[in-house]
Amino acid sequence: MADPIAAQSDAGSAEEDLFDEVSCTTSIASSITDYKYEHGRRYHAYQEGRYLLPNDEIEQNRMDLQYHAMRLVFDDKLFFAPMEKDLKRILDVGTGTGIWVEDVADAYPDVEIYGIDLSPIQPRWSAPNVKYQVDDVEQPWTFPPSHFDLIHTRIMLGSLRDWPQFFTQSMKHLRPGGWVECQEISVDARTDDNSLPENSALTPWCNNQQAAMRTIGMELKITGHMIKEQMLGAGFVDVEVKEFKIPIGQWPKDEKMRETGAFQLVAMLEGIEGLTMALWTRFLGWKKDDVDDELVKVKKEMQSKNVHAYWPTFAVYGRKPAE
Repeated sequence: MADPIAAQSDAGSAEEDLFDEVSCTTSIASSITDYKYEHGRRYHAYQEGRYLLPNDEIEQNRMDLQYHAMRLVFDDKLFFAPMEKDLKRILDVGTGTGIWVEDVADAYPDVEIYGIDLSPIQPRWSAPNVKYQVDDVEQPWTFPPSHFDLIHTRIMLGSLRDWPQFFTQSMKHLRPGGWVECQEISVDARTDDNSLPENSALTPWCNNQQAAMRTIGMELKITGHMIKEQMLGAGFVDVEVKEFKIPIGQWPKDEKMRETGAFQLVAMLEGIEGLTMALWTRFLGWKKDDVDDELVKVKKEMQSKNVHAYWPTFAVYGRKPAE
């Protein structure tokens, strides 16, 4: 369990203390970029409906803000697996904007870095050791067996329906002694001091997110140890779990955690509509106007420095046995 996060002692009233919101291939098939639109937001076209969040600029900005929050809480570590020095190839699954891939490419210029995603939203100009492709990780992989030294995911809870199959595929395509690492956030807002109000809007938001995802076979409230058991079940060894907390807002006393919380809060304030709208309207029967009204309450609660909420966060990594 990660250590409790100490809060600042100068929190005021709920009203006074509201936070002030401060390389892809050039020949992409038209079917991939023929985006779909719903409630004013843009969604991916390839394997339409498999991924339920938008892929427009608003969502891309949220993803990058979320990345910076995780990078801070991870003390700038790109991965935790104890990799050997003679790395050759790394795969990032669900690469999104490619921000992790680009950082890894800068840190390891002699390593081939691959990023795959359903949406071609990665930078057109990348480091020479970067390759992006549009693909569905839940279909058979096109890479050779025993090809990668590291397979990495970050925040794939709302994307992967079959984690055991993912780990089976990872086992096949990792070289002997290679590692798989999953860096995930549980959508289960918590506090260490019971500061969520009795009429919390954030708690039912998390519950509704989970309920909507369960209708299509996915879980958002999971733990690192649940991922660990699935890795072990696929045959990985030396599996380790590292636990963290990402604060929502600038309430922490520690300066770095306060900065982390600021990135996380802005990511939520700017991105919560995209995280919510399709799930609640498609699967829970909500109307758009009702979703909008509910999100006003959730945003207000997240901005209160009297609510010391955080996301449970974890990195889980395991090794393919050497032959």
